[in-house]
Amino acid sequence: MSLTFNRAIRRPSIFRRLASMSVEEFQMLADKLREEWKRRERKRLESMRTDRKHRIGQGRPYAGSFETMLLLVVMYLRTSAGGALLAILFGIDEVTMRTWRRRLLPLLSDRFIPKSPVMGNRERINDLDEFLEAYPEVRELIGDGSEFKIQRPKRKQGKNYTGKSKRHVKKSVLAVNEKDGLILGRTKTRPGSVHDKRVLDEDPMKQRLEKHPEIPKRMDSAWTGEDPKKGWIVNRRGRRGHPLTKKDKRKNKALSKIRIKVEHAIRRVKTFRRLAETVVIRVQGGFDAALDAAINLANFKVLARSVA
Repeated sequence: MSLTFNRAIRRPSIFRRLASMSVEEFQMLADKLREEWKRRERKRLESMRTDRKHRIGQGRPYAGSFETMLLLVVMYLRTSAGGALLAILFGIDEVTMRTWRRRLLPLLSDRFIPKSPVMGNRERINDLDEFLEAYPEVRELIGDGSEFKIQRPKRKQGKNYTGKSKRHVKKSVLAVNEKDGLILGRTKTRPGSVHDKRVLDEDPMKQRLEKHPEIPKRMDSAWTGEDPKKGWIVNRRGRRGHPLTKKDKRKNKALSKIRIKVEHAIRRVKTFRRLAETVVIRVQGGFDAALDAAINLANFKVLARSVA
């Protein structure tokens, strides 16, 4: 017996563990994505050939409903199961599994990331979700770097190795809204040997943020040296022979209590075990697509539960 959406929802508690969200939240997500899916499918079919004899929609349909395909994609992110195992669970072949994943992941690329100075005027792949049409102006940001474990490369191992964690990783810096913990954007992924501060310094996000000195940007001590006049608020760091004073420690503690929201946001992303465990994604661009989808799903859960 193969797994489908209709069979999975018979056990709501198990469904929540499989998808990291309730049946109601998943159905809400599917309803939001369905029209965009139909539009993209029609566009794809129209561009395939010009000598079409039959109307679009005729011919063999997909092996599963839209909800079933979306469940497979969410489970792909939620677990570290291989493509062959997921294909067996859903009663399809591995090529079909990869097709569903490739066509549905872009639906989650940036739909639940609000407009803010972090994104700037960057062109979107998806329309902004109705949840975020009246999103309030961002008044304070929190940022931090996050590491994602990867397999040891066959070549250029030192480039991806970080001495801090003693492993091979990819890095990205995430920006989070202090008010609600929503992730507002991320930098491009970089090899593990690059310092967190340099990851942000060499990304266009840094220039976009510094255009808004009125927005406080709270960071940890890795960003020591940033100009406070441009809105940077950084944990103080002790030096040899110059330990932190009690006043400095109190300030660091107060800042850390605010910055904990970015750690919670990273935890919500890494609820999707595909990115929390050693990442095994060999398709070019596949890691970035999976990371963007996980960020958008994490944001969706925050937004859905805020209106529940």
